[in-house]
Amino acid sequence: MSSGLYLFGDPSINADQRLDMNIFGRHQRLWFRGDFDPTLATGVDQAKLQQLVPLDRSQRVLRPVGGNFDNRVSERLANGTVVNTSITDMVNWNARNFFRGPGSWNQDISLFKNINITERVKARLTADFFNALNHPVDVAPNSSTGLQDLSTQANSPRIIQFSVRVQW
Repeated sequence: MSSGLYLFGDPSINADQRLDMNIFGRHQRLWFRGDFDPTLATGVDQAKLQQLVPLDRSQRVLRPVGGNFDNRVSERLANGTVVNTSITDMVNWNARNFFRGPGSWNQDISLFKNINITERVKARLTADFFNALNHPVDVAPNSSTGLQDLSTQANSPRIIQFSVRVQW
């Protein structure tokens, strides 16, 4: 999570509340209640989105601190003057790993065939299939906005490797 944002509640949402939308030039999914302008999103029910990420930034669960959302707080000095003091030099009280990202799995397969050419000469044919089922793995959501980019995937494409080993 961004060190400039603070938690004011639980940002997690249930899987059935996650909304897909087009925002910032990409197709994305809201994974948790983050900090972004929901009016920039298209292709989504704005009423449902604004229940999760309110227009009023002071009502968002994840946001900067201060009246101007600049992580500066007002402090009254002994002489009565009020100054805005930065809190970015303080330790952020939020845990950095507060959400569980998308699950992932992958399947690698190897096939072997041993061949006896003579009594002393043997060969082994191998076929390796990395990411054999070519199952896409979603990327982790952005730690500030809570948006998960659906136009990319975290795992590599299927790779097939053939080899022959001769032993004598």
